[in-house]
Amino acid sequence: LKPLQIKPSLKPLQLPRGERGGERGALQRDRGGATCSLSSSARYPQAAGMSVSGGTVSTAAKVLEQYISGEVAEANAQPQLLHLHQSDPRAVLAALADKANNVVCNADAGTAATQAGAVLINVARFLDQNASSETKAPKASAKGGAGNKSVSRALLDHVLLLTGTRNRAAKETAVRAQGCALVADLAVKSPDHVAAKDKLLEFALDRVPSIRERAVQGLATFAGSLDVDQALSARLGDPYTTVRVATVRSMRVNGITAPALTSRIDDVESSVRAELFHTLAQQPTAVSAFGPAALSRLVAGLADRSASVRNAAGLAVDAWREQLSGVAHLLQRCDIVEDEALGNAVARELAARFKDDSAVAARRFLSEGLTAAGSIRTPGAGGTSTPTEGLCAAMLTRHAIAVMSEEERDERVDVPLLLQRTTEALGAASSRQHGGLILRQLLHIVALVDFGDETARRRAERLGEAVLQRAPLTKVSSSSPSSAEFGMADLGILILRKCNGLGIGRGFQPRTSKHHALEAQCSTRAVLIISDLCQPLQGAAESEGSGDDEQGEGGQFATRLSMRLQELNNAIDERLQRRSSFAAQKKQAVAKEEFIQAQRLKEATVKNDAELDKLQKEHAVLKAERDDILMRVLAIIRALLRWSNSDMQRDPALFRTLNQIIAPVVALPALSEDVEVAAVTAICLFCVRDGGTAKSHWGLLLQLLRSVRPDDNSGTRSAADRRLFRARAAVAARTMADCALVHSGGSLDRDEILSAANALSVVPFPERHIVVEPLCSWLLGLGHVFFEEHLREPVLEVQWALGWMLVEAFKQHGRHFEEDDDFDDAASAIAGNSRAPQAHVAAAAKVARGRGASWVGSKPAAGNASVGGDEGEDEVDEEDGAEEQQTSSKMLQFFNLVPKLPGKHASPMLSLAVESIAESGLWRRGVLLPRIVGGRPRWLRGFSWPQLFAFAHERLPAEMRFRLWRCALQLCVSDPELAPLAEVPAALVKVMKEAPAGTAALLREAVALGADASALSPLLSRLPPSTDKSFRPRGESLLLPRAEAKAAEQEHRAALAELDIDIDVWAPAEVQVPDLVPPHLRRFGGQKGEAGRKRSNAENAGPIVPPTAFPKEAKQSFAEASAAPEATKRRRCANKTKDTNYDARLPLRDLGDIE
Repeated sequence: LKPLQIKPSLKPLQLPRGERGGERGALQRDRGGATCSLSSSARYPQAAGMSVSGGTVSTAAKVLEQYISGEVAEANAQPQLLHLHQSDPRAVLAALADKANNVVCNADAGTAATQAGAVLINVARFLDQNASSETKAPKASAKGGAGNKSVSRALLDHVLLLTGTRNRAAKETAVRAQGCALVADLAVKSPDHVAAKDKLLEFALDRVPSIRERAVQGLATFAGSLDVDQALSARLGDPYTTVRVATVRSMRVNGITAPALTSRIDDVESSVRAELFHTLAQQPTAVSAFGPAALSRLVAGLADRSASVRNAAGLAVDAWREQLSGVAHLLQRCDIVEDEALGNAVARELAARFKDDSAVAARRFLSEGLTAAGSIRTPGAGGTSTPTEGLCAAMLTRHAIAVMSEEERDERVDVPLLLQRTTEALGAASSRQHGGLILRQLLHIVALVDFGDETARRRAERLGEAVLQRAPLTKVSSSSPSSAEFGMADLGILILRKCNGLGIGRGFQPRTSKHHALEAQCSTRAVLIISDLCQPLQGAAESEGSGDDEQGEGGQFATRLSMRLQELNNAIDERLQRRSSFAAQKKQAVAKEEFIQAQRLKEATVKNDAELDKLQKEHAVLKAERDDILMRVLAIIRALLRWSNSDMQRDPALFRTLNQIIAPVVALPALSEDVEVAAVTAICLFCVRDGGTAKSHWGLLLQLLRSVRPDDNSGTRSAADRRLFRARAAVAARTMADCALVHSGGSLDRDEILSAANALSVVPFPERHIVVEPLCSWLLGLGHVFFEEHLREPVLEVQWALGWMLVEAFKQHGRHFEEDDDFDDAASAIAGNSRAPQAHVAAAAKVARGRGASWVGSKPAAGNASVGGDEGEDEVDEEDGAEEQQTSSKMLQFFNLVPKLPGKHASPMLSLAVESIAESGLWRRGVLLPRIVGGRPRWLRGFSWPQLFAFAHERLPAEMRFRLWRCALQLCVSDPELAPLAEVPAALVKVMKEAPAGTAALLREAVALGADASALSPLLSRLPPSTDKSFRPRGESLLLPRAEAKAAEQEHRAALAELDIDIDVWAPAEVQVPDLVPPHLRRFGGQKGEAGRKRSNAENAGPIVPPTAFPKEAKQSFAEASAAPEATKRRRCANKTKDTNYDARLPLRDLGDIE
């Protein structure tokens, strides 16, 4: 520590008179609620039957004063105190305790108090470390055996008394902070001190972040106990980054803390994530506490976006590799089956970090192969491992070869052996566990390597054809066609393209005549494979005379099976209806006691069930036979369209598949959901590749997208039908956006391009997630088209979409607003622990309660949303899920990018989005409304208007901010009661320093038109009057009166309703003003009573009660209440209440300036 210096003109710290004269008793001071007292037995050992020399106490106190002030160096002061401690331990302890009194009582001295406390801690530790090496046994026994107790522990007992003991604490922040620091430092030498642990648990719940941070640092001494682990887990959800960092650093990894630590992988602050991996690196043996899924997420930290986190994750992974004896064993501990994308990311990072180990594992895997069950062969003993280990070896081999350079790949990979292993895996893909995943890893390797000779190329070509014909199908999600989800057909096509001299990437390739010839050759080969697949079905159809030569080859290849499936569907429906009828008739017969008839109905039901079971089995067999071939055919066509770079008009083999294969498939009866979605996806890929196809199918795409809108038949749709319509609409939405971007200025005219945006903008609220990404793509690429058209005539659909997309960006997830809740805790349930403080139980209970609420949805009218029941508890988590959070994140990134786009349309698009929210009534979803959640009233809102307004205000240029202010003030005029509850005035106050010119006049105009003057008073008092008339052409009013504003909103909502937008579901037209006011809004504008609104004269009027109507007792009590104001408990402020003549306390700031 840097020594403390004092001014020569100031007196050094003096001991109290009682101590110098040997008086008994304790010096008691009360500063801000802190009890700074020292008991007689602790401070004056004479009271405990032990003699203490007053001279020794004075000497020790003098040495401490000189040490603190810097007059004596640390190297001289500590040996002197050690010598005094050897002769009289109690005297030294009394001196330390008295200095602790002064440190705590004068905690507001700041750095001086902090350094003085550190000096006391260092002295106590020095005495404890060196006392055992000295011969002090006779002297200690002469003083009553005081040397048996460590100085740190004795001083800790005294400091605990100064902090207020259990469940008591000082009011002043500085006193609590100083006491917490002393307890945390002294507890390091007393890991079994129960009172210190309980006190630190209380400090961990303090309202001051710095105290919470210091408390969790002190709890590191007690980490491992149940109550401490649960309290630290709760603090991992602290809103302050420093507290979370300190908590992660203090935790000990075990079964209790592992889930909470895993959740910090997704922390928004890189420092927290980095500290997590540093903690894990220091405890490598705790890797067993994490499950496979959690360990996969931890290892994926090697690919974190922050360099500091990647470096820290590398240290942790290195420690785990040493602990588990190899990278292969580490990968085997991870979950690579449930989440294949995450498993590939883990294997890729491990292979890149440990290249040599991964190369050895790859060579072993290719040389030894797998058993028939899919496990790796154990060298030497001939034993086998589990199939999962075989999959891990294959995945590690794939990524180990991928990170090699081309020279290393040619040198280390035996291509013939690789082709042999892949062929074996193809044959066993259906029989062995994880066979499809293992085959996919080997196919990725085949697509990477180069074929050195013609023999290897031909073997690889035969392998690619076999994959297209026999490999297990991989179901690709229709909602997320990412590269990680490409199936076997894609890999087979890639191998064929490589064997035909075509690239497998999506980069630019020159379209020369040779290139077109190679593309046509590859497409022809794939189409021939499709013909071979369709031959059995086509031959069966022709044998029954159902062929049609006009439709070309393969036109009716599945008609026979489809017709038979349709017949089976009808028969099954008939049997199901008959069974329901038999059940109803049997019930009536039993009720009428016609038991013979009931027996007959029972026998008929048994016979009907037998027929139904037979029909269902035949239906399942035929459906599997037809769908397997159709899905394989459609998968090959989709892979061709996805990877081909040819001109569709110059590739007849590929182009003819649209009319000869896909169109007949769509027309087949009794199609399953998977086949129909796959066929629609193939058609959409044709539209993206060819402009003429897109133009001819544009009406189909619009119809598919509009099918999700509610109509007369939407209420009778089954869950399967709704799922099918949603999947088809998602494919159509992506296709329309892609076609508009690719074919704009070519095959598609301006009206068709705008029709895509209009159709995407007016989807129903439950289906908004399927159009978010397509809308973002369209607006980023074609936003100028919308803006140009909007200048000619307002495009309400797209402006409406901008509004609800901006609301989605600031949708509140798990937010509540209360004065007593400064942060949310993420803790496991700890109510069962009797030693845990009750506050920790309450903190953990917050996680179990519902957080946040949907900003829209099917719920009671807004007027009923008040504190009065638990009905809101079921709606709290209605929409608050992972999908909504991902959508909010995407929308925030989108609107961050919009103002940076080139062109004049970028900033106006953001301004139009805010205006759309205000004009349509979406802003009412930002009104704070009371709800009962978990038995407690909570103030909930759908989105945050202050955050949204500040976001737009910051990103718009100065000349466009006036539109935002006019929009916000118009809300204050049109609805002065709800605007404060939506925090519209508060949002204006936050950006008041950047107010544009003309704001003051606009503000006064708003007040004149009926806006709440009390809510706008901070703006009225601070904004200077403006004489700028540039924003007021011809002196006209820029704000509408309340009646006209209401009428304009109704007209706007009616226009949106004509566009098939159910505006009442998205935003309510009216919201009832609650009778309460959110606690954090009560300090603004002096709001009282009913949401701070002004009562009219009619509301204020009431019957005048004559004085005689009051009883005598009521008069007396009323007079007493008027004469004596109600007592209010107030916090003492020492700077205002202390006596200027009181000089009993000796503040540490009297030591002078600190150098």
